[in-house]
Amino acid sequence: MNVFAIGIGGTGAKCVESLVHLHAAGLITDTSGKAVRLGTFLVEPDQQSTLLARTEIAIDRYSKLREQLGNATESFAASEIDHYGSWSPLAGATPGINLEQVFAKAVLRNKASGLAALFDCLYLPEEQKAELDVGFRGRPPIGSAVMSRITLDKAAEAGSWKKFLGDIQTAAGSGDPPVIHLFGSVFGGTGASGVPTLGGMLKTWLQQQGLSRVRVHASLLLPYFDFDGQGDEGTGIHAEARNFQLNTDAALQYLANNGKDCFDQVYLIGSDIKARYEFSIGGRSQDNDAHVIELLATLGVRHGCDSTNGRDYAYVLSRTEENKITWEDVPSNEVVGLALARAARFAVAWKRNYSLEIDAAQNISPREFASGAPWIRRYFSLSEESRTITEGRPSIRGQDQLALKKAIDGYAQTLMQWMRQLSGNTGIGFSQELLSGEQLTNDVTYANQLHNIVRGSARPTVDQHDDTVDRIKVQMDELSESDIRFRGVAGLADSLWKLCIASTNS
Repeated sequence: MNVFAIGIGGTGAKCVESLVHLHAAGLITDTSGKAVRLGTFLVEPDQQSTLLARTEIAIDRYSKLREQLGNATESFAASEIDHYGSWSPLAGATPGINLEQVFAKAVLRNKASGLAALFDCLYLPEEQKAELDVGFRGRPPIGSAVMSRITLDKAAEAGSWKKFLGDIQTAAGSGDPPVIHLFGSVFGGTGASGVPTLGGMLKTWLQQQGLSRVRVHASLLLPYFDFDGQGDEGTGIHAEARNFQLNTDAALQYLANNGKDCFDQVYLIGSDIKARYEFSIGGRSQDNDAHVIELLATLGVRHGCDSTNGRDYAYVLSRTEENKITWEDVPSNEVVGLALARAARFAVAWKRNYSLEIDAAQNISPREFASGAPWIRRYFSLSEESRTITEGRPSIRGQDQLALKKAIDGYAQTLMQWMRQLSGNTGIGFSQELLSGEQLTNDVTYANQLHNIVRGSARPTVDQHDDTVDRIKVQMDELSESDIRFRGVAGLADSLWKLCIASTNS
C-alpha cells in the first residue's frame, strides 16, 4: 500500500516531521500490519522556513540511513520513504513578489479596470503590497488567491508534481488503492488556504484520470498555540493570534459546505491549552518546537490506512485528565506507546552507549576490546585487518561500517530532538506523561540507565535496577545464532532495536 503525504505550510511540515518518525518506528501500516510505502511532499512559499528545513533534515537523515542499510535489517528502520522535495506556489517568481504583482494589477488597471476595482475591494493596500517570500502572513484570502492559480494538469508536466502525480497513477494501478493525506492548520495562512484548495484540485484531477479508488484524507489542525510578543509597525501584515479563531470559523464553515468535494476523510484536532511560541514573521526565525498535537494529527494516517474503519463514523478524541495527556489518551495507545518507547530507548542506548563503544574500539585491538565487551564477537570479526570478513562478520573498523554507524548517529540525534521537543512543549498548566525530555539529550557522555526515558503505561515492566544497556549487552551475548540474522553495524542495530523492548518484558 502507498501513502502520499503532503505537508502544507509550517504546521503541515511539522506534521510530516512527526510522520517520518512514526513511519521509522513501524507505525504506518496497512490492515495486515505491513509497512506502507510513504511518499512525502512539502508545499511552502516560505522556502527559508526553519520548520521546512527541520523536516527535510529528518527525511534526509532517515533516507540516508535506509540507503546505507539496504536489506541488512529485519526490524530496524525497515520502512521506505520517497521524498518528492518541497515546492512553492510562487516558484519562479522574483524575490520580494507581492499579491499586486502576482495578479499584475498595473495591467488590470489598463485592460480590465473593473477587475482592478474588485481587487481593491477584496484586498487592503497593505495586503496587496506585502512581500510573500515568508508565506501568506496568516491571511487565508491571500493564500487562496495564490493557490487557486495552480492547475494540476500544468503542474504535472514537469518537476516534483510530475513525479508525485505520476507515482500516484502507478500506485493506483497495483494492489490496494493509495491514500493521499494532506496536513495543515486552518487558523494561519498557507495551511488554511492551501489544504482545502489542493484537496479540491486533487479530487478533481483524480476524477479526470479515472482514479476513483484513490482516497484523499486530511488532518486539519485547529488552534493549539499562541505567540509571545507581536509584530511592530515595520513588520507589515503578519499572523496574529487574535485572528486564529476567526480564520478557524471561516475554514470550518467552508468545509461544512464543500468538504466532500475536497476530502473523503477529515481529522480535526486542536487544544484548548495553548503552547507558547516566540513571534516570528517567518523564515529562519520561525523555529517552533514539535508538539503532541502534531503527533496526534499524524496518527490520522495510521487510522486512514485501515480499510476496516467505517468511512462515515465520527470518532472523538479527548483527554482523561483536564491538564495532562497520558498514553491512554493516544489512539491505539498500546501499539503506539510500545513503538515510540522502543524508538526512544534505542536512540539513547545507541547514541550514548553503543556508538561511543564503536568509537572506543577504533583505538585498541578487537580482541582486547572484546575482553570487556564480549557482544562484539557476535557481530564483528576479531581480526586486526579493517577489510577482513570472518564468517560473515566484518571488521568494526571497516569504512562501510563506520559510515553506517554515522548514519544511525544522525537519525538517532534527530529523533531525540523531536522527542525532547514533544515532551517539553506543552503549554502553561499542562503536562505530559509520555516521555522524559531530560533523558533524551545528545550528550556524548555514557548512559546506561534506560528506566526513566519513557513515562506512564508505555514504560517497560522491569525493575529499574535491571533496566540498563549493560543488561541488553549480556542478552546480546546470549542470543542463539538463529536469532542474529545480520552482522556488522546493521545486525547490531537490529538486535538492539528488538531487545530494547522485548528483553525488558521477558
